[in-house]
Amino acid sequence: MKHLEILLISMKNLLRHPSRTTIVVFCLVVILTPFITALAMLEGVRGDALVSVEEGADLYVTMDMYGRNGIIPQEVADEIESIDGVRKAVPRVISRIYVEGKLAVLLGLPREEIQTAGKIMEGALPSEGEVVVGRGLAQALQLKVGSNLSLGVRVIAIVQHSPQIMKRVFRVSGIFHPDTSIWSSDLILISLQDAIDIYEMEGFVSDIAVFVEPGRVTEVAEKIQQMNAYFRIQSKSLTRQYVKRAYSRKGGVFTLLYIFALVLAIPVMALVSGVGLRERKREVGILKATGWSTEEVLQMVLYENCIIALLASSISVLTSYIWLKVLNGAFLIQVFIAEITHIAPFRIPSRFGFDTMFLALTVCLGVTLVGSLYTTWRTAVTPPQEVLR
Repeated sequence: MKHLEILLISMKNLLRHPSRTTIVVFCLVVILTPFITALAMLEGVRGDALVSVEEGADLYVTMDMYGRNGIIPQEVADEIESIDGVRKAVPRVISRIYVEGKLAVLLGLPREEIQTAGKIMEGALPSEGEVVVGRGLAQALQLKVGSNLSLGVRVIAIVQHSPQIMKRVFRVSGIFHPDTSIWSSDLILISLQDAIDIYEMEGFVSDIAVFVEPGRVTEVAEKIQQMNAYFRIQSKSLTRQYVKRAYSRKGGVFTLLYIFALVLAIPVMALVSGVGLRERKREVGILKATGWSTEEVLQMVLYENCIIALLASSISVLTSYIWLKVLNGAFLIQVFIAEITHIAPFRIPSRFGFDTMFLALTVCLGVTLVGSLYTTWRTAVTPPQEVLR
């Protein structure tokens, strides 16, 4: 009963000072919402990346070229496909490409592989001389179905330090839906032969995606390596490790920087929350004079901070959820993802869970408790007559 009475007193204290309570909660929400939003986006992007890895090939085969990935003969795909345990081997051309100064990803696939992309696009599948572009690229270049898109083939001359590029014009046959993943936003999907022609590498592709029967990846990888010692083979498990490591580092660096910012915010929160003000000291002095122990005073402050933290963390998570899930990160996403103006042309990946709420609550409690418990304890252990003087 004593704990319940202290809790009720804590609630009354917060209601008795609505302005101070509102300001503290508002400040916490302002501090916490970007943190929760960024972490939710990070988890969403990492989750989408891992899904893409799982849905991708089991092995990727290229040639070693000066210690880096190099082009590989297209005919090797047929040889790999004949290996026992291989379901299919898909030759691909994938590269970075600048289109009118905007960085994009060009992906060339055989016609039969492009068929699977038909369900996620507006328009038609690309035939010879046609491309399908991502929503972000289409908006940036003001493209629509039927528009022409010029892709650079090669540099033919340097005039006054500026490259003169031979270009080839393609027709836009389709545009990816906006609810597709972030990876398709700046993608150019094209037939394999057109991609080979763009880079003038007849008979070669950038890599071969190998799909293997379950449980036979290692066996198949060894057989492929025996075909040519200069083959470079990357497995799905290795790709998965790269993805997890990359996003774990990004998340760790962001968390450390934000924790540093929160530490700097603690004195400000202590000032805004009214800790150390004469009124609070007088309240503590009266409680001590009426028989309250130091532990009970600290417990009251703890309950106050728990209530404030619960309110602030709930509002922060809800605000972040609405901003990302409903508004798709409008007017905020450009802070976290480059080259976006106001509204993202694709679905912003994000993930919320119990751990999100727990983290928000923990951060709020940390900020409020560090800024209040010590000063309250200093006041509580001071004789009441000195505090009330």
